[in-house]
Amino acid sequence: MKLLGINMSRLNTQLTDLIKDKLKINGPDLNAEIKFDKNFIGFNGHFPENPVLPGVVMIKVMIVMIELCKQKRYILSQIKQAKFIEPVFAETPTLFSIRSDKDKDGIRLQGKVFNSEKIIAKISLILQKYRISKQN
Repeated sequence: MKLLGINMSRLNTQLTDLIKDKLKINGPDLNAEIKFDKNFIGFNGHFPENPVLPGVVMIKVMIVMIELCKQKRYILSQIKQAKFIEPVFAETPTLFSIRSDKDKDGIRLQGKVFNSEKIIAKISLILQKYRISKQN
């Protein structure tokens, strides 16, 4: 499957590799500081001369963080809020910070993305456990 010209399976693999050793867990709070190099697949086609991380990739980072923490797969059910204040460029250390809570519809993620001390994105998501449906 492709989204914005990005192979989502490769994106998931690259994000997992980037995050797994950087993920810090403190109760319901998860943090990961990531520096995306200019060859990161998430930048494909998103301004080749000046790579900018697409918002959908920021959302995927947060989903991968909770999947690594819980050792379960999730699917995105709702985007409650997605406010992108400033872009994320290649080679810039970027802190992803999320808090997870149970919600009547699944798991709620409240996230912020920081560049240095400055908030550059606010994201709120509802996730559901990934279930494989059986077809007859």
